[in-house]
Amino acid sequence: MTDQRIAEALGHYAAGRVREAVRLSIEVLTNEPEQADALHILGVVALDAGRAEQAIDLIGRALGRRNQDAIMHNNLGNAQRRLRRSAEAVHSFRRALAGIPHVAEIWTNLGAALADERDSPAAHRTYRRALALDPACADAQLAQALLDQAEGVDARLRLERALAQAPTLGAAWFALGNGRMAVRHNAAAESAYGRLTALDPKDAAAWTNRGAARHRLGDWRGAEAAFERALALEPEQADAENAWGSLRLDQYRTAEAARSFARALVQRPEFAAAHYHHGNALFALGGLDQAVKEFQRALDCDPHIAEAAVNLGNTRRDQGRMLAAKQAYDRAIAIRDLPGARVRLATLLPVIPVSLAAIEESRTRLAEAVEELRRRGTALADPLAEVGAANFYLAYHGLDDRALQEQLSRFYREACPDLTLALAEPQARPRADGRIAIGFVSTLLRTHTIGRLNAGLIRHLDRRRFHVSVIGPAHGQDAIASEIASSADRAITLPRDLQAARRAIAAAGLHVVYYPDIGMDPMTYFLAYARLAPLQVASWGHPDTTGLSSIDFFLSADTMEPREADQHYTERLARLAGPTVCVSRPQAPARRKTRAELGLPEAATLYVCPQSLFKLHPEFDPVLRRILEGDPRGRLVLIHGKDRHWAELVLERLGAGVAERTIVLPMLSTADFLSLLANADVMLDPLHYSGGHTSLEALALGLPIVTWPGRFMRARHTYGFYRLMGYETLVARDPRHYVELAVALGRDRGLRDEARRSIRDSNAVLYDNQPTVGAIGDFLEAALAARW
Repeated sequence: MTDQRIAEALGHYAAGRVREAVRLSIEVLTNEPEQADALHILGVVALDAGRAEQAIDLIGRALGRRNQDAIMHNNLGNAQRRLRRSAEAVHSFRRALAGIPHVAEIWTNLGAALADERDSPAAHRTYRRALALDPACADAQLAQALLDQAEGVDARLRLERALAQAPTLGAAWFALGNGRMAVRHNAAAESAYGRLTALDPKDAAAWTNRGAARHRLGDWRGAEAAFERALALEPEQADAENAWGSLRLDQYRTAEAARSFARALVQRPEFAAAHYHHGNALFALGGLDQAVKEFQRALDCDPHIAEAAVNLGNTRRDQGRMLAAKQAYDRAIAIRDLPGARVRLATLLPVIPVSLAAIEESRTRLAEAVEELRRRGTALADPLAEVGAANFYLAYHGLDDRALQEQLSRFYREACPDLTLALAEPQARPRADGRIAIGFVSTLLRTHTIGRLNAGLIRHLDRRRFHVSVIGPAHGQDAIASEIASSADRAITLPRDLQAARRAIAAAGLHVVYYPDIGMDPMTYFLAYARLAPLQVASWGHPDTTGLSSIDFFLSADTMEPREADQHYTERLARLAGPTVCVSRPQAPARRKTRAELGLPEAATLYVCPQSLFKLHPEFDPVLRRILEGDPRGRLVLIHGKDRHWAELVLERLGAGVAERTIVLPMLSTADFLSLLANADVMLDPLHYSGGHTSLEALALGLPIVTWPGRFMRARHTYGFYRLMGYETLVARDPRHYVELAVALGRDRGLRDEARRSIRDSNAVLYDNQPTVGAIGDFLEAALAARW
């Protein structure tokens, strides 16, 4: 009777009628409490239900009655593996094989347990034994493939063989997708994950990875849909939050990305990749201290993430902590000799130089280090991803950058020849409607100086002659980004991936690519190496030569350029009439904050220098000292930068006497910044790097600016604005005259009032300047015609 009931129970279990199998097994155990087959059936059912501890207990009792049963030992091993008791599982599978050595499935199970024990050689031998017994064993093929993948071996053929035997083997489709993602075969990966989600629509991990593949393919809507599905299935899935955060980061939705990474870390605090990505988001948001902590946490969780050490170095560099930055880059190279980390180390420049000697030393070291990289034959597959930096801080040294920019350009062209691909026809003809297709390309066409300087040009460029595209951040990112996008004929979101970005621009069919800034952001710097339109121009959003032979012209204001300026550019210099920007007149806030509300002394003379602190050249320091020496009531007002360490370095450089009379304000909102300018007595234009949009804001309010036109255009913006106004009273002949003008203004209210009246009477030419837009249009049309 017992044998018959056990046979019936096994039949029910095999047919999927689990309840009947359990009922019959319990009936048998009622009469025979230690009947081995009944205990074994209940143990297997418990294992299927995820109750591995109960399964071990039941199958162990069964083996107490029938110690040589190979099938029982095999199932006990499966339960032990489920609880990560891999050494015990190895023993159980070997006991099973002692009884039935010809079963490929058990050799496969033993191989998996050995892999769990990190005994890869033994695992490989075991899988080969399984496949020798049964070449069609899909599980063995899958297990071998998973081990190969873990060791960095391409396992695609083995996975495809497994799927040929068992097309519904979900784990094989998942592994195949992972393998294809690893070699960036993104479409094939998406297809593999798609097969899995069709087999099991409730597999949250498959939807997560499918979303990641769609992200790589540029299908952002499809990626979002996949991540939404994954999180609907498993709301606390850290992998999905991390992957969705990465998508949002690429969409320039940085704050949302940071929140996604934070949620992932709540769910899995030791998630190294999420700490790394969270650090990237915080870095982009300006939270440098928090970013440092996240990169360090990523390295604590996984000391092998070289990229986290690189980005730790980037953050330390942006804090102005050069020694800490160098140590982080060295750590990255020690983890994995990344070419990008070596380039970062070679091009490391101080944010706030401590002296003139430090500037000279850093430039000499840069030239020598880059030449050494060239001699080593350094190769880069994707400089944006691997290096991710332009040569931004060169421009603030007050020296001729042309030779260094050309040297850096040569290095990148040799390290990555793909950068210089020509993706546009040099002789492309006009559009069917006769208009010239122009694309403004920048990641900064948003609430940023670049967005503010160029919004009017984009809006007012003659649509009878030009079809205007803006190629930049998602248009909904902020108010200015939306305004710029809505004023154009077409808005194209710029992907963060360099190859995808180049394809997107080339597909736009442009005649002119107009870069408002090259050198401020690594994306546009590396984009600009390629020929994406017959005519490619740069403007003075970052007022320094690019060093790139692919940029045909540098568009500049004639009033800003010195006589010998052509020698400063690798591009052909176009000296245009007007300010070459079209900025609406900034308006004073409806309610101006008082000095007290801004934390400023009521009775002092406020000499305001509201520029980024890296614009304050060491040669400006003695000028500031002498101004305060000349006006006992004077106070110097500065604004903190990204990191408070910048101000510490500047104040240390200025010395105790000046530091004590210097007020460093926190970063201000636009309204508070304009309130500061309205409360100031005198604005000081830094030597060697003049204010641009800041000067336009100050002049709109009638604030007197003392300036000295330096050797290069980047030191002559305010001077150029004054020339356009026909007002040069506050243009100094030399640094000594600069001090005299500043002190005279500060100490004589009548002189300040006269300057304010003169500035207000003459500043209209600087705002909503339509003729300068026409001059730019005329130039571009003529330059393009010369190529046709």
